[in-house]
Amino acid sequence: MSTPPSGSTLLNVCVIPSDQVGVECVRLSKLLPKEGKLFELGDGKFPHMTAYMARFGNDQVDNVVNAVRATLARVRSLPCEHSGYFTTAGDYVEVSYAKSPQFVDLQKLIIGAAKDFRLNPGKPFEEGYFTPYTLQQQANAQATGYDLACWPEDLFRPHVTLTRYKKGQAPVSLPDFGNVQLSFRLWRICVYKADNNGAVSEELASFPIAL
Repeated sequence: MSTPPSGSTLLNVCVIPSDQVGVECVRLSKLLPKEGKLFELGDGKFPHMTAYMARFGNDQVDNVVNAVRATLARVRSLPCEHSGYFTTAGDYVEVSYAKSPQFVDLQKLIIGAAKDFRLNPGKPFEEGYFTPYTLQQQANAQATGYDLACWPEDLFRPHVTLTRYKKGQAPVSLPDFGNVQLSFRLWRICVYKADNNGAVSEELASFPIAL
C-alpha cells in the first residue's frame, strides 16, 4: 500500500446510527468469523454510514468542518431503512440501507460543500480502502475525491460497514443474524478522521439534525 501524502488527513463525513442500532452493529460485527478480519466495530471503531470521504491537506480541515456545518443547517431528518446485508468485492461486510432520493440529495449537498478543499483535485491519492480502482471509481474519485459518490457515476451505496477481511478471506456466507431492527431516522452527522481502511477513529465535529 502506498504511503499517504504527508501533511494530509482522510476525512469521513458520516451519518451516525441511533444508539440502539449502533449497539446492534457492534454485536453483529463481533459475530462474524474472526479469521482474516482486519478490524471489528467497538474498541475505538464506531458504526457509521459514510456520506463523503476524501483526503484533505491538514490546513484545510477547519474549512471542511465549517463548510459542512453551514450546509447541514438546512438539512432535516430522513428515514434510514435497513434493506439487507452485502459483502463487497473488496471483502467488506456491510449493513445495507435503501438509497432514497433524499439520501442522494444529502450526499450531493455534503460533497458540494467540501470537495473543493480536497487534496490534489482531479488526481487523488489512491486510498487503500478502495483499491484497485474500477474505471467508474476513478471517475468519481477524480471528480469528488470519493469513489462511491453519486456522480459522475452513480455508485453511492448507503451502508454501515461491520468489518473488512484480508483479500479473499471474507466468508462465503454470512451468519443468520435473525430479525434485527437496524432502521433508524437520521439524527446526527459527524466529521471524523479515518484510517486506511476507511474506519473512523477521531471525531472532529458533530452536528445534530432536526427530526
